Parts: sequence; C-alpha cells; structure tokens
Amino acid sequence: MKTNNIMRDSIIFGFAFFAVFFGAGNLIFPPSIGFASGSEWPLALVGFVLTGIVLPLLALIAVLNAGGKFENLTNPISPWFHKAFNLICMVFIAMLVTVPRTAATTHEIGVRTLFPDFPVSGTMIIFFGLNYYFAMDKSNLLDKVGKFLTPALFAILVFIVLKGTMDPIGEPIHTNLENSFSHSFLGAYQTGDVFTGLLCASVFIASIVGKGYTKSTDMRKIVINGTVIAGMGLLIVYGGLLYLGAEGSGLFSKDIESTALLTRLINQLLGDYGTIALAVAVALACLTTAIGITAAIADFLSQLTKNKVSYKTWVILICISGVSVGLIGVEKIISFSLPLFLGLYPVSILLVFLGIFRKYIPNAGAYKGSVILTVLISIFETLGAFGMKVSFANVWILRIPLSEVGFAWLLPAIIGFIAGAVIHTLGSKNDKYGIDINSVNNE
Repeated sequence: MKTNNIMRDSIIFGFAFFAVFFGAGNLIFPPSIGFASGSEWPLALVGFVLTGIVLPLLALIAVLNAGGKFENLTNPISPWFHKAFNLICMVFIAMLVTVPRTAATTHEIGVRTLFPDFPVSGTMIIFFGLNYYFAMDKSNLLDKVGKFLTPALFAILVFIVLKGTMDPIGEPIHTNLENSFSHSFLGAYQTGDVFTGLLCASVFIASIVGKGYTKSTDMRKIVINGTVIAGMGLLIVYGGLLYLGAEGSGLFSKDIESTALLTRLINQLLGDYGTIALAVAVALACLTTAIGITAAIADFLSQLTKNKVSYKTWVILICISGVSVGLIGVEKIISFSLPLFLGLYPVSILLVFLGIFRKYIPNAGAYKGSVILTVLISIFETLGAFGMKVSFANVWILRIPLSEVGFAWLLPAIIGFIAGAVIHTLGSKNDKYGIDINSVNNE
C-alpha cells in the first residue's frame, strides 16, 4: 500500500473511531465533572482524558495485539470469558443503562428545551417507537442521517468550545472537592467507552483488512494514526466542555442536575437560539445512537440464543426496558448504574493493559490470577455500593493502598499476576495459551 493511501485511510478510520466513541449522551459528563472540580479543573481533565479518551483508544490497540479479535485477548483466561463479558456488558450496561439514558437525555436536553410542558412518558413512547421502527428497518436511512448528524453536532460543539474559551462565562472557583483527579477518573467510567473499544475493535480491524491492509505493520499504522486523530477530536470536545463546566462553577447551585447544567451553560453562552440548536442536534444524535446500540444488542442476543428468541423479540424487549428505565430520568440512571460501572470497569481496564503488554506476559496463569483477584475486589465493592456490605471484606479492602481513591483493585491485580504466573510455571511446563500468545505477536 502506498503511504498516501495509508494516511488517507488513517484519517477516514480516525473519524470513524471518533464517531463511535463520541456519544451524544456522554456530553453531560464533562461539564458536570468540570462544574464539580471548579478551579481544580486541570487535574480533573487529566483524570477524564485517561478514562474517557486514552484507555478506550488503547483498547483498540490491545485487541489488535491479540490478532484483531476480542476472544483472542481473553482466551488465556478462559474460552468462555468473552461470551460472558459480552453478555454482561450488553444487558447490564448497553440495554439497561446506555439505551434508556439516550432517551432520557433526549427528553431533558432536547424535548424539554423545545416543549417545556411535554410529558416524559410521551417522549419515551415516541422515542422508542421510532427506535423500534428503524432498528427493524433494513434500509440505511438512519445510517445516512447519522453521518450528517455527527459532523453537525461536532461543528456546533467546536463552536461552543471556542466561544467558551475566548469569551468565558465566569471564573472557575474552589469547590472543596477532595480529589478532583479520582472523582474525574471514576466519573468518566459512565461514558462506557472502554467497553466500546474492546467490543467494537474487531469490527474496525475487520474493516481495515477489508480495505486490503493485510500486513500487520500497515494495520498498526492505521490503527495508531486513527487513534491519534480520534483522540484529538475527543480532547477538543470533552476538554472544552469540562472547562466550560468549570467556568460555571460559581454561577449555579451545587445540586443542579447534569442535563440542566449543560442546557444552562449553553444558554448563558449562546442564548436561546444556541440552546435550541444544541437541543435538536443532541436529540437526533441520541436517537441514531440508540438505534445502532439496539440493533447490536438484539443481534448479539439472538445469536447467543441461536434464534430461539428472535431479533425482533429482542428489539421489542429492549424498547420496553428502555421506556421503563428512561422514565426515571438521567440523574437516577447515573446513580443506579454507577455501582455497575465500578464493578465492570476495573476488569475492562485490566484487559486493556493485558492486551497492550501481551508479548511480555509469561503465561496464562498471569492472566487468570490478575483477573480473578480484580473480579473479587470489584464484586465486593459493587455490593458495598449497592448497600449490601460484606463486613470482613470491606474492612480488608479499605486497608488496600489506593482504595480511598477508587483503585483498590490495582495492587491485588499485580499480586494476582505474579502469583498466577508462578503457580502456572510450577504446575505445568507446557502452556498452550502461552504458545498462542507468542504466535499472535509474531504474525
């Protein structure tokens, strides 16, 4: 392949990466984190960039290192692990959080801005009626519309970022937030983009191969170049919105809801017309996002059940659950979903690092040991977040270094990695997974 073709396709895939990670529903998190951080916004930005931009993009490279398939990345843990992980993410994150959150965001930022008295139940019925129709429709109408919506929304947001930077609406103030870095790092879990990177990477890599790039060096160039391009776009949008939130830290009540904060920030910056433009763009972008996610969930679950439960039935079930959860509003969805993200994200982050440093991992035992201890810590922390504390475990977890800032899993993961590698070496001289790891890396 010629160098100019690689650069051209790197740009194309870079924008594709950006479009997948750039969810309209995620727009509410950077301003709220910046608002909570106030004058500490630079440290908060570092935390958000790590979880919301760097780790999701590294997930693409992690899967690439595993031969372009997520199941290859998780095979050293167990052949069934990727199915279990996919199922949990699809049901508990995508179906019960992401899809209804896009609908609730549509109402609170879009519909309520345009029609203040319109009931949330009406929005949910119309939203998921359209969601059902287009998820069942085999035409590419919404794909085509989505291709225009994402650039349009991006253009609006870049204008907002530039306007907010050159003409600030206020000065960031001290907000008494104890640790803005960990608050932001953990808060960015809600974007769910590390899951997206891990689960969608194989689709991207297959598309790159479909373009005729079969050499690993060319594929790696495109993926790395593409992640840099996508990362720059995400940094402009997320970073600018986070700073805009910090500018408003002295303007609004501390208990303001995330969607109301975004709407009032834009109104303060651009007036009513700017708020209306954003409301329309976000509502339409949320709908296209929901349709794509609904189709992906239904397709996965119908294949998992070997079509005993059909694609159409899953779409109906997703829409029904979406209406039910969406009615409770964005803030309550964020509140009940936080323990789910706290439980699943550490394992996802660990998988990213295991993929990035794949060729340096000695054997399958290192994978298993690190994942087992990370999962155990995450389970206890999730139970604690839901109010179901296991006293002896929680006391022990609180004594682990970095637990106070949300990284209780890190040291156990390292211990599990070392112990697992040693036990595996002592127990067996032949590691079939180790051979697989090396063969993938040497391709």
